[in-house]
Amino acid sequence: MNNIKIFLSSMIIMSCIGCGLDKMVSDYDKVVYEQTPTVLEVHGGQLSVDLNGTFPEKYFAKKAIVEITPVIIGQNGVESKLKSITLQGEQATGGDATIFFESGGEFTYSDKIGYTDEMLNSTLELRALATLEDDDKVLGPVTIASGVITTSMRVQNDEIVAVADHGYKEVETVSETATIYFLVNKSNIRTTEKSDDDVKKLQDFIKLGYKTESFVVKSSASPEGTEKINTELSDDRKNSTLTYSKYLLKKLKADGSAEDDNYKLSSAGADWNGFNKLVEKSTIAEKSTILSLSNRNKEKTQKERGELLQDMAQVYDALEGDVLQYLRKSEITINSYLPKKTREEIVLLSLTDPSELSVEELLYSATLEENKSNLIDIYNKVIELHNDWRAYNNIACIYLLEMDKENAIDYLNQAIENGGANDPDVLNNLGIVASWDGDLIKAEEFFNQENASNHNKAILSIRKGDYRSASRYYRGKNTYNATLVNILNGNNNTTCSEKTAACYYLNAIAGARGGNETILFTNLEKAINSNFDYKTQAEKDLEFLNYRENEKFISLTK
Repeated sequence: MNNIKIFLSSMIIMSCIGCGLDKMVSDYDKVVYEQTPTVLEVHGGQLSVDLNGTFPEKYFAKKAIVEITPVIIGQNGVESKLKSITLQGEQATGGDATIFFESGGEFTYSDKIGYTDEMLNSTLELRALATLEDDDKVLGPVTIASGVITTSMRVQNDEIVAVADHGYKEVETVSETATIYFLVNKSNIRTTEKSDDDVKKLQDFIKLGYKTESFVVKSSASPEGTEKINTELSDDRKNSTLTYSKYLLKKLKADGSAEDDNYKLSSAGADWNGFNKLVEKSTIAEKSTILSLSNRNKEKTQKERGELLQDMAQVYDALEGDVLQYLRKSEITINSYLPKKTREEIVLLSLTDPSELSVEELLYSATLEENKSNLIDIYNKVIELHNDWRAYNNIACIYLLEMDKENAIDYLNQAIENGGANDPDVLNNLGIVASWDGDLIKAEEFFNQENASNHNKAILSIRKGDYRSASRYYRGKNTYNATLVNILNGNNNTTCSEKTAACYYLNAIAGARGGNETILFTNLEKAINSNFDYKTQAEKDLEFLNYRENEKFISLTK
């Protein structure tokens, strides 16, 4: 009799276990799953699955465990699994969330997966396995989303490429200076100064025959004494030096020496900056104290600062020998234009005899409008003659502008191999390539290394899904990417002003999202008329899901 009771009890228990899973299977259609948004969207190159699940009352067996796995099934049948979530009944353990039998319950789930093109027409399916002690049963599967919205990936590749600077200066000056020293409180130029080696250097410089840009006469006084005396003394030295300069330069037949407008005059008065520099370089034992006193009294008047020197009687002789005598001076500087080839000569030689040009001249010639159609030929000549990394980089820029990524990266690698590895221009262009490839982390590293333009960083922010950061750059603009950012930020009252098919299509998306059929259909028609490919895109684009039965939409896309 006892054996019969035990047998019956066991049968009842086993029957209840089976009933628990069987009931969960049969009532599984009462479980509600919601994906937000209802259609998957790509952001930052990833698909986000954000679920909320609700189990009804008296559904979830107390000792049951349910493992749910979202799976994206691509259009070619390839499956991509996201992380699983484990739910437990109130008497089970080890789950991520507990669902009660009497009251039921909810759970939330979030995960991301990298987007691939095969996922465009995919389905999001939930697969669940329920386990109760030693038994298990499959629940579902349940399809909760179909297709993917890829509007965030419609970023226009209009990054600013970095063309390496040629280093050539169209106008360049060279200078030579003669320094004339004066005795204390004197402004007359001594005979010994007129025959000084500095004056002879001016003579040799003038013999080069360069065209003069200017003659500069600059005078100063040592800072001891009153402000009035020093100012007057500096001015007197300027005037006497100007008179002597005109005499000397005319005698030496310097270009432009007879034109008064070519002379630029400057009188510094007491030269405290020069004083501090000479003290710093001197071997005076007390120079730290002297500099400290001078710097602490910067705001004092010239008179008060001059009196400081008188208070330094114990070091005055050292100051006189090492510092002060070198501040009583005038300088005569000739600034001359360095002779250059004419623009016409550079253009001609770049095509006929590039070896006659320096590497800077040759790189410069590639920037001239006359050579617009000869860029790659010129850069190849730079490579042949000089193997300069800038030429490789600049050829890469040409390919980037043509959206030829493969050739661009080949030349960028050669730029790296030939000395441009750490150059900001190369790093910028590598960042662009990485961004196009979807390697956003690497692109950001390159852009941060070279302090990329805000324009390039804003485009990268769009690709990363950081629309808030991107919007700060595009504020007030109505370009294609600016409009895209507005749409992705939820601002559908926006219009791209560029007269292109891509802009019209983007405006149509804004109209669809904002429920404005006039904007939608007006711009969709313009986009299709400008580029027939947008007809095919619109047919498949889930941005227009709610309008697929609309007669106007059908007429545009049939």
